[in-house]
Amino acid sequence: MRRTLAYGVLLAALIAPLALATGAKADPDFYKGKTINIVIGAKGGSLTVAAELVGRHLGKHIPGNPTVINTQMPGGAHQIATNHVYNVAKPDGLTILAANPSVAIAQLSKARTVRFDVSKFEWIGSSGADGVLFAVGVKSPYKTFEEMRKSGAEVVAGTTGPGSNAHDFPMLLKEFAGVNLRLVPGYPANSDILLAIERGEVTAWSALGSTVSRAAERGSVRPLVRGRTPVPGYDHLPIDEDLATDKIGKALMAIRSLPLSIGRGFALPPGTPKDRVAMLTAAFEKTIADPQLLEEAKKANIIINLVKADEVTANFKALLDQPPEVLEAMNKYLASASQ
Repeated sequence: MRRTLAYGVLLAALIAPLALATGAKADPDFYKGKTINIVIGAKGGSLTVAAELVGRHLGKHIPGNPTVINTQMPGGAHQIATNHVYNVAKPDGLTILAANPSVAIAQLSKARTVRFDVSKFEWIGSSGADGVLFAVGVKSPYKTFEEMRKSGAEVVAGTTGPGSNAHDFPMLLKEFAGVNLRLVPGYPANSDILLAIERGEVTAWSALGSTVSRAAERGSVRPLVRGRTPVPGYDHLPIDEDLATDKIGKALMAIRSLPLSIGRGFALPPGTPKDRVAMLTAAFEKTIADPQLLEEAKKANIIINLVKADEVTANFKALLDQPPEVLEAMNKYLASASQ
């Protein structure tokens, strides 16, 4: 008995260092028969379309070929979905957040609705960067941003809430570019704002470039301003930072552009086993290169470009690392409506 016990202890002592050196191996059968849920914090728009594209092709690149479904959870400028995945979803590798990186701005500005830390998510990559466009309805008399600014007339912009492109982009134009904008928050999603424009309830709207450009192609809106991240076909528009009359405004607009360089990020809850993170990261990269996905994305007018997981993580770290004077300005302007 003692000899058997001693042998077992010795065997464990010999195996343990080997396991530590090689790392725990992934279970290739874990995902067999399982279902992965991609949680999307929007209803409609390019982020939703891109997430659905990924969802249609991700399962075939994961060992075990699990089923992949999408759940739309709009509201709170993507914070409802982000809070849910961070705090409620099990960290078992079966829930993925299709993130809007702009939620990091809400975190940085200490919005009271934030219950997450973007630096603690397990990022598996991004399906591509996207710019932002500010647009007005086609029934608006303004053909350029300068015409709108010079008119001095009040222009009503629909927004989803602080921390979103729909809210913060026009808010900074109002504060630092001399245009008379009145922001009306509370719309659940970009599709609701677009509907409000078509009904004549609001006049202006800001969103990811691919979302606004599709509405422009349908003849619903007229883009007037863009952020620094390029949007194909709209390079001729003025950049928000160039319209700012104050250096603080320029700095805040530059910070607002950082999440757009990350693009449409995908993340797992904190604490997800590392082997599953690695498995899903590899599968995500294969999915983004999938010819079928790329063909579908082309038809949907969605630009797909892989941003690797380590780059996404590094960009978030850079975004959150701001000097005190910039944080003070952010708390004054970007957080005023959410604290």
